[in-house]
Amino acid sequence: MSSSPEGEQPWHSSEPIERYESLFPLLPDFIAHYTIGGRRIPRIGIAKRADLQFRRGLLAALVAGAAQIGLSYAEKRYAKDATETRWLGLTEKIDRIYGNGRRYLGQYLSLGRSTGDPSQDDLSWQFFFRTIGSLDAAKRLSELGYLCEVATILRSALEQFFFCARLLARDPSEEIEAIRPVQCLNFFKTFVPSAGRLYGRLSTYAHFEFEHHSHFFTYSPKQVQTLGRSSVLRAYATQLLFLTMACEARYILASSSSRIDELPTSIADFEIFLDEVDRFSVEVREMLPSDAVLGDMDDLLEEIIKQKS
Repeated sequence: MSSSPEGEQPWHSSEPIERYESLFPLLPDFIAHYTIGGRRIPRIGIAKRADLQFRRGLLAALVAGAAQIGLSYAEKRYAKDATETRWLGLTEKIDRIYGNGRRYLGQYLSLGRSTGDPSQDDLSWQFFFRTIGSLDAAKRLSELGYLCEVATILRSALEQFFFCARLLARDPSEEIEAIRPVQCLNFFKTFVPSAGRLYGRLSTYAHFEFEHHSHFFTYSPKQVQTLGRSSVLRAYATQLLFLTMACEARYILASSSSRIDELPTSIADFEIFLDEVDRFSVEVREMLPSDAVLGDMDDLLEEIIKQKS
């Protein structure tokens, strides 16, 4: 992305925009394709995972053919940068933490639990499974630099998670149609009291007013501007994603057993995930210490991770 105007800063931070761009760079919307110089490589029957040396040779051949110069000269003069990977900031770490959390959720789903009512049990686990797709969508949009869209998806995913948790604990005599959203939230808060605070934070992004959306503003000595897609918003969206996953992980741990040493390994692994998310959030806060939004999110995460039902 192009460099930001000199002196531009987020509304809630004195950190320069360039600092966010270094840590949370926006990923291209065609990331699934192999590219050279920002352009897609045509599908010509090559292996899906072409290595850097191959890309360098391909670029050199294209340049040599177009410029009518020798291949070795084209490779030395024009293709040397093709072996350098793009700086992705914290992207690889985010991918690893998210991948671990997603895998643990999948393992949890594979366990299944019998509640004595097959239809009730089946519906609950189906809804649990749907939340993984929502998390995937939120992660991809966060990589593109969106925020409100990510928060809206996560808010819906959290509501769905509340519902299936309540459904799983439903008395066989209770009608599914009678289960209301507020009942689901209150039930979930018995396991994760701060879930209400997280849900409220996500909900504010659905209501457009200055107090809730001042994070979209940047300012410089000369002007005030708005952020559309940006690395600042990617930083916030990533933290919201991990907050939501941490809330779900805390519920799974709290609802499964009161003693961690009695939990199946696949459930106990959520403690590892929570520790990873906690360390990441602290690291981000230390690297962007003046960002009030990230600081508040870190406080909420710590509250979720450390609280007991």
